[in-house]
Amino acid sequence: MNAARPSAIADDTAARPDPDRLRAALALADPNILRLTLYHLSGDPSLAAMTAQETALWAGALFTYTLPESFHQDVRDRAFDWLMAHWDEPVDAGRLDRAHIRETMELFGHGPLSDADFRFGAEEAAFDPFPRGVHWTDKPSAEILADYPVLVVGAGVSGLSAAIHLEQLGIPYQVIERQDDVGGTWNLNNYPEARVDSTSMIYQYKFEKRYPWSEFFASGPETRAYLNHCADKYGVRDKLLLNTDLLSATWIGDEAMWSVEIRTHGQEARRIKARFIISASGLFSTPKLPDIPGIEGFEGLMRHTTDWQDVGPLDGKRVAQIGTGASGAQVMPYIARHADHVTVFQRTANYVLPMEGYRDAVPADMQWLFDHVPLYWHWYSYGMHFLNAQLEKLQEFDPEWQAKGGIINQRNDQLRENAVGFVRERLKERPDLVEKMIPDYPPMARRPTVDNGWYDALLKPNVDLVTTPIDHVRRDAIVTKDGTVHPCDVIVCAAGFATTRYLWPAHYVGRDGTTLDDLWGHDGPRAHLGIDMPGFPNFFMFFGPSAQGRAGSFYSMAEMWTRYALKAIVRVIESGSTSIEVTQDAFRDFNQRLDAQNKKLLWESYGKGFYYLTDSGRSVVNSPWPVADIHEMLYEPDPADYHLR
Repeated sequence: MNAARPSAIADDTAARPDPDRLRAALALADPNILRLTLYHLSGDPSLAAMTAQETALWAGALFTYTLPESFHQDVRDRAFDWLMAHWDEPVDAGRLDRAHIRETMELFGHGPLSDADFRFGAEEAAFDPFPRGVHWTDKPSAEILADYPVLVVGAGVSGLSAAIHLEQLGIPYQVIERQDDVGGTWNLNNYPEARVDSTSMIYQYKFEKRYPWSEFFASGPETRAYLNHCADKYGVRDKLLLNTDLLSATWIGDEAMWSVEIRTHGQEARRIKARFIISASGLFSTPKLPDIPGIEGFEGLMRHTTDWQDVGPLDGKRVAQIGTGASGAQVMPYIARHADHVTVFQRTANYVLPMEGYRDAVPADMQWLFDHVPLYWHWYSYGMHFLNAQLEKLQEFDPEWQAKGGIINQRNDQLRENAVGFVRERLKERPDLVEKMIPDYPPMARRPTVDNGWYDALLKPNVDLVTTPIDHVRRDAIVTKDGTVHPCDVIVCAAGFATTRYLWPAHYVGRDGTTLDDLWGHDGPRAHLGIDMPGFPNFFMFFGPSAQGRAGSFYSMAEMWTRYALKAIVRVIESGSTSIEVTQDAFRDFNQRLDAQNKKLLWESYGKGFYYLTDSGRSVVNSPWPVADIHEMLYEPDPADYHLR
C-alpha cells in the first residue's frame, strides 16, 4: 500500500480480527457504502467502475443509491482480503485529503456535486474530529477572555452544542437550565414510548463518533443518556446551573453587557452579567394545554405528555387522550395496552407512516463494523444524510406537474397514494375508521408521524376514535358537540407545544429599550437567519423563527447555529470590540427573501392549523431553503451584515 492511503479512524485496531467475526460484520454492511469505504482506503479503480443504481423507496417518494446484487459478494470478499492484509496500518481522520473525499463521495451514485453539497456532505460524514469547530487566529490570553463571559440558556441538544464548542475555545461560559438535568425536550418528554423519528445514525453530534446506540431509532431514555454522556465527556458538567430560570435580560449599552435576572428553584432571584447570550431554550419547551370550557373542573387525573412521572398505573382506568400528533401517536398504543378503555379525540388526521427498523436493535456485529472497519461509519453516515435529504424534494411545488393535474409534485403525490393505501390496508377490518384516518392535505404540509403500533391499537376493542369536536369537560367526562358523554378517569393531553412563543417566558429588553413585542408585534416572530435580530446586540437565538431545516438532523442544525454564533463572538474578541449587532438592512432583506422562498413550498398553502404557521398563516418554524443552502448561509457571518462596536 502506498503512503498516500488514508488511514483507519477506529480507536481499537491493534488486534488482528477473528476472520469469522470480520466476515459476519461485513455481511451486515451496505454493499454500496462498503464499496465507497474500500475505494477510499485502497483507491482500486475497479471499485469506481461499479455503477450504483437509483433505488426507489416509499413508492418512489424517496430514493437512494444501491449496488446491484451481482457485485455484493465480490465487494465483501475484497473488503475482507484488504482489511486482513492492512489491519495494523494506522489512520488519522484529520489528515484525510479533501479531493479524495470528494472523489469518493461522487461515486456514491449521484455524480458530480456542487461545492455547497460537498462541503455539507463532508461535514455530515464527519471525517474531522470537530467538523463544525471554530478556531482562533491567535488565541487571546485568559485575562482578555475573562472580559467576554457567555451565558447559554438551556442544556438541550443546541445548548450543549454551544457549551461544548465554547469549552473547546476556552471562552468562559455558564449554562443555566430550568429542568433538573440536561436533555432539553428529551428530558421534558418523559411519556412512555417517546422515541426519535430520524435514525440515530444521523440524529447525533458529528464530533461524537461511533456512539454505541442500542437501537436504530433511540428511545427517549437512551437519548437522554447520550446527552448526559456528551456533557460529561466534553467537560461541561461543571458549568451547568440546573433548576434555574432566566426571568429577564436587559442590555446595558454603556457597559456592552447583558444584565440577567435568574432564579434557582427555592432561592431568591439574583442578577448576573454576561457579554453574550446564546438562547437555546428550544421550540418545544412550553407545553400547550387544551383551551376547553370546563377543563379546570375535571376531578380526575389530567396530565400533559411532558408531565408523566406521577401518572401511575392505568389498569382499570378509563383514559381520554386529546391530540393525535407525534406524541399522541407514540403514547396511545401504550395506553391501549394498559387502560380499561381509551377514547382518542382527534381534530385532524395525520399521516402515520411505517418506518423500516423503527424498533430494531443495532446488531452487535454492525456496531463492531462501525468501531473497527476503517471509515465505514463515516460513509454510512453520509449515506443516511443523503437519504434523509430527499425529504426536501417532497415539499416543493412543481408547476409542470401541477399543469398535468398533479397536486404538489410527482414524488409527493406518489407518497400520498402510498400512504392512503397503507391506511386502507391496515384498517381494512374497520372501514368506519378508514376515512377518519385519511388526511385531506398532502404529505409534508404537517410533520408526518411514524407508526409505533398506532393502527394496531386503533383496532383494539377497548379503543374508540372520536372525531366530533369537543364541546366541554365535566368533572368526570368529556362531552362532544353532538351531546355524547365520554366518561373518563384520566385525561392525557397530547396537544403539543406553544411553538410560536419563542423565548417565553423570559423578558428581553434590547438596545434603547427595544422589546420582542416591538420587533414582532406586526406579523409574528422573525429573525435574521433565524439566529439574531437588530436591537439585540450580542444575542444569538438557537431554533429561532424560520430556523428549522427542511430535512436532516436537528443536531447538525444545532452545530451550524453554534458555529455561526461562535465565529461572531470570536470576531468580536479578536478585534478588541465589545459588541456585534445585525443591521436593519440585513434583517429586512433576509426576511423579504424568506417570504418569497416560502411561496415555492406547500406549508402556507396546506398547513393551516399546524405548528409550522402563525395564526395568520405565515410559515414561522421551518427555513424554506434546502439545508445545504442553509449550511452555506450559516458558515460564517458576513461583516457587511453587522455593526461591530
